[in-house]
Formats: sequence, C-alpha cells, structure tokens
Amino acid sequence: MVRLADVLDAVLTAARVADEHDIKYPAAAFAYYAFVSFLPVMVLALAVLDAGSAAEVRAATPRLLTPEARRLVTESIGTASGRTGATLLAVVVFAWSGANMGVDFQSVVERVEGTEEQPLVEQLRDAVRVLGSLSLAALAVVFTGGVFSRLSAGPLIVGLWPFVLFGVLVLAFLPLYYLPSKVATSPSDALPGALTAGSGWTLLITGIQFYAANAGQYALYGILSGVILILTSLYLAALVLMLGVVINATRNGATRPN
Repeated sequence: MVRLADVLDAVLTAARVADEHDIKYPAAAFAYYAFVSFLPVMVLALAVLDAGSAAEVRAATPRLLTPEARRLVTESIGTASGRTGATLLAVVVFAWSGANMGVDFQSVVERVEGTEEQPLVEQLRDAVRVLGSLSLAALAVVFTGGVFSRLSAGPLIVGLWPFVLFGVLVLAFLPLYYLPSKVATSPSDALPGALTAGSGWTLLITGIQFYAANAGQYALYGILSGVILILTSLYLAALVLMLGVVINATRNGATRPN
C-alpha cells in the first residue's frame, strides 16, 4: 500500500531534480518552437485534409482560444490558405520547429537520465519519434474536442470529456517516454511520466477552455491577451512534459547531479 510519506518524498525528489537540471529553460525553448509552428500546422492541416475533416479542425480549435486570438488565427489562416508559397513556407517552418522540439526534449532526457550524448543520426531518429508522439497528442486533443463538440452539452458529456481526454493523452504520451529513454525499458516503466503529462495537460486544457469561454470577463488586453494565453499555455504544457521525464528517472533511480 502506498503511503502518503512515500508520495511526498517522491514529489519532493522530483521537484529537487527538476530544479537542479533547470528544466524550465528547455521548456521555454520548447514552447517557443511550438508557438512558431502553431500557424504552419493549421495551414498544413487545412491543405491536406478533406473539407469535412478541415471543418472539424476549425470547429475544435477555437475552444482553446479567446475570441480575439480566434479572430487573429482565422484571418491568418484565411490569408495563407490556398497559396502554394504559404504552404511551402509552412512545411519549412514546421520541419525546423519540429526538429528543434524533438532534439530539445531528447537533450532533457539524456541530461536527467545521465546518459551519454548520442550520435547525430540517433538524435534525429529519436527527434522524429518525439515529434510523432507530440503530434499524436495534439491530434488526440483535436479529435476528442471535435467528437464531444458534436454531442449535446449536457452535464454528463461535460463531466465525461476530461476523463476521456486524460485516457487518450496517456496512451499518446507513452511512446514519448518509452522510445527515447534508456531507463524506461518497458511501457510500464514509462507509464508514470505519461500519467503525469496526461493529467497535467488535461487540467491545463480544461482551464484554458474555461478561460476562453469567459474571456469577455477576464481578457484585458484584446488580441495580446490571446497571445499571452497561448504562450503561457505552451510553456506550462512543455514544463509538464519535462516533469514527466524527471518522474520516470527518479522513480527508476537514474538521475545524476547537474
């Protein structure tokens, strides 16, 4: 039986290791690359998806944005959609940002676990795996949001959605903590990190939706408040992802001093 003292000790240990390795800085870099790739991803999604799927993406995404940010994104996508140059630029920006996000996450894994830096080919391979898992998580958010947006907004549906989202995110995050890691030798070893990230993202997304739904009461700076919300949300999401790495490493006794 898990004792409260053991849980508190694990939490304090994870917090100490996270502070020692300054995961807040790679999390900030990760959030920047995610922010830069936000519009290119939307442009590419609308370019390659059929009309029905594109409409679902348009319907699900605004739930995570304030009205001002929603209008800014819609205008930007409308300006870029259908233009070959914009699509090509979106591919380049997404590839550059995605590669940096993958390498950034992999460097945190290596530093926290105390493993040696891998050759460039292996780094790129793991970066692709990381990006694939993150893309899967993003698709999970959009998909579940699209499905539940079609259902009647009754108390049962509203209460059930966070639990469904949590389960889908945990499954999506398992490869993220299993494939690049030298410590997690099985999916069960990667599960604590996936649970941490899944719960953190679920709480964050739920909070964002509440804020976006009531943005008229709380938004003070117009479009700027929407940009601040997106940047802050991406930073917190990245921080939770890095914390999952720390949780797995401390649980398996594989951390080293910075």
